[in-house]
Amino acid sequence: MIPKDAAELLFQVISECYEPLAFFLFGTIICLASNQCRTTMKKTVLILIIIAALVLSLAACKSSSAAQPEENAGTDAPLVTGAPQQSLETDAEQPAAEAIETTAPSETEEDVYTMTAYRAGGEPVILKGKDGVFTTEDGTVYDLGNDGMLRAEGFEDLYINDLAAKAAAPEDAVGTAPVIARQDGERFEAVIVMEGMEETVNYEHIRNEALGFEMDYDCESFSRSHEEDCERFVLAWDDPAKPEYYLELSYNPESAEYVAGAISEALSAEYELYRDDSYMLEHAGRCIYISTASVKGGDYLPEHLQTVYVIPAGDGCIVATDHCAIESAEGIGRRFTYMMHTLSLIEK
Repeated sequence: MIPKDAAELLFQVISECYEPLAFFLFGTIICLASNQCRTTMKKTVLILIIIAALVLSLAACKSSSAAQPEENAGTDAPLVTGAPQQSLETDAEQPAAEAIETTAPSETEEDVYTMTAYRAGGEPVILKGKDGVFTTEDGTVYDLGNDGMLRAEGFEDLYINDLAAKAAAPEDAVGTAPVIARQDGERFEAVIVMEGMEETVNYEHIRNEALGFEMDYDCESFSRSHEEDCERFVLAWDDPAKPEYYLELSYNPESAEYVAGAISEALSAEYELYRDDSYMLEHAGRCIYISTASVKGGDYLPEHLQTVYVIPAGDGCIVATDHCAIESAEGIGRRFTYMMHTLSLIEK
């Protein structure tokens, strides 16, 4: 009799090595089947070979049945006998499809966006916009004009630019913000807001007594060109001989109303204009603001945007004109606006 432990060990070895032993057994059987070996081999050897073949067959069957549960264990769903099996792929995809149907925005929601406009003085107003029509939280519907203003019949106009809104003070507004005393050529840092983000800018203070004003300019973004009858600030990487992006200031001995009328007439030959006769600069006070809103005879924006500030100064006026490509209006144009709000008048 073979001990039980030895039999189990033999069975384990045979189970793990049944493939090599099967090849060995197959060769032995072929040998016994030949005429040369049949007469010399004893019956006992044949019986042992048959028993070994039977054991190997059982081991192969056991190994095959043990491997099947391992393969099933790799799936997320357990194997349940006696119950109808559903497709795992179908079960996995169904919750995802339901999630998409629940969270995907509708076509209408995708078209609607939120924006902030401003009342005169700078108070923000939240609107939802779609196809050029904007609605406030209380249901007031505004249309966006070519001049960049939001208008609704029976309600006050709204501004898209917060600086323009702060400058559009009420008619009875008096006085201006105090001016910080600085020396000509003095440099300092200030914080401005560009595209909703705060940015620290290096400014230089200039004082031009011949033209009758002082102001600060962004000395990193612009280069200064000083002439007897004007101050010009050109974008640092622009061509100073033929600039595309610049702010130019000069003095005109005529009244502000007369100069503004002449400028409006000249520009209106080519452009539709937006004009505000009560525009407020932070330090210089009230002025006349003129902007080229759109091309004459069309409802599309001009290639270049021109903005003119006519600032009363004694018997005459200071005329400031900024010029930039329309796609840079919210970048370079906004820097010009900040610079203009630092301007203050001085005695000539």
